[in-house]
Amino acid sequence: MSEKIDVILSVCGKPFQTALALLTLERECGHHIDKIYFIEENTKSQDIDAGCHGWVLDKLKDKIVHYVPKQWNYCFPLEAEKLDDEDYRHSVRYQYGWEMTDKDHALIIHNDVYFHGDVVGAMLDNMGDNICIGHVGQCWYCPAAFAGKCDSNKHMDYRPDFEELNKLYKTTKAPEGYHIRAYYLPTWDSRFVKQAWPLPECRVNEWCALIDMKKARKLTVPHGRVTPFGAILGVGKQIQDVSCEWFREMHMRGHLCENFDIYQYMHHDVPPTGQVTLITKDKYKDKELEALEKLQAEFDYKLEQ
Repeated sequence: MSEKIDVILSVCGKPFQTALALLTLERECGHHIDKIYFIEENTKSQDIDAGCHGWVLDKLKDKIVHYVPKQWNYCFPLEAEKLDDEDYRHSVRYQYGWEMTDKDHALIIHNDVYFHGDVVGAMLDNMGDNICIGHVGQCWYCPAAFAGKCDSNKHMDYRPDFEELNKLYKTTKAPEGYHIRAYYLPTWDSRFVKQAWPLPECRVNEWCALIDMKKARKLTVPHGRVTPFGAILGVGKQIQDVSCEWFREMHMRGHLCENFDIYQYMHHDVPPTGQVTLITKDKYKDKELEALEKLQAEFDYKLEQ
């Protein structure tokens, strides 16, 4: 009997895309999956109509654990002083499922992905002794990538000192259509001054990442000192994105991530468009209609449902 894993996703809107993500995951990887922690953002407290997920919740009711945090945390920077407050901590993206799963491995996904192969089996087979496996790096924001010094396969090899990192950020020009987050404004965070590597944009991308919970659970808040996987940090005028600080702190402790070509088994727009399609009305509608068409063609979804 193969190992069972749990799935964790945080959901804000996108009901058709969410249903498609979960049903294609179940179709391709369902034999690996025990529970699906469906964490639905508390949009009602903000008077936001995020759509109804009842159809997919019912469809997968034997596996779904549906949780709505008591607080709305959206994309707000982490308030570390509140992490002892369980209600606040469970409002951090993915954190409720992270704390509730009892499995040795947990799969974190986005709610706007599409699976066409057994990514769970492939990642389990290729994980080795690493603490996580997935697509490494937000290279589309990183001057080291634009300068040709680093990429997803080189993140362990390119280790600049702070002087070089600072120069990269201040002199590298992003290609047309891309931008570099100016972490040096108004001033660099002391963490990067003391140790420049891992680079600010290094992470395992959250739209499909498998975590070794045997290692990660005891090291990560609330059991350990490592920042929660789903936390966003305020860094000067910028944010440091989801899982970047977790990735950084794990690597500083010697726990590494295997870069893996997840796109053999699933689709997600890269550079990511999830946030854009959530807040831009026309793009949101287009993506939802695309997902609806696939639900109708592949899962016999009826609008009257």
